[in-house]
Amino acid sequence: MGSYRFSNPARKVRQTLSARKLMVTVFWDAQGISLIEFMTRGTTINSEVYCRTLKKLKRATQNKCRGLLSSGVVLLHDNARPHTAVRTG
Repeated sequence: MGSYRFSNPARKVRQTLSARKLMVTVFWDAQGISLIEFMTRGTTINSEVYCRTLKKLKRATQNKCRGLLSSGVVLLHDNARPHTAVRTG
């Protein structure tokens, strides 16, 4: 059998914020990307922010595919709190 080395369990790891990390929300359909929204650093995604994003998506969809909204659009969401809030329903 081989020998194994284990790291020191008492060693603490410090977390540092990366200046390069950026949150982005992307919506796409069969024709390609519909909306890309870059979030301001430190922004928390809550129902208010998500509703603003959905309004931008609606405008982008209206501009991209005239008549599509009258025939219906289906969005696939996970169960994150902003997606399931009464306001976004």
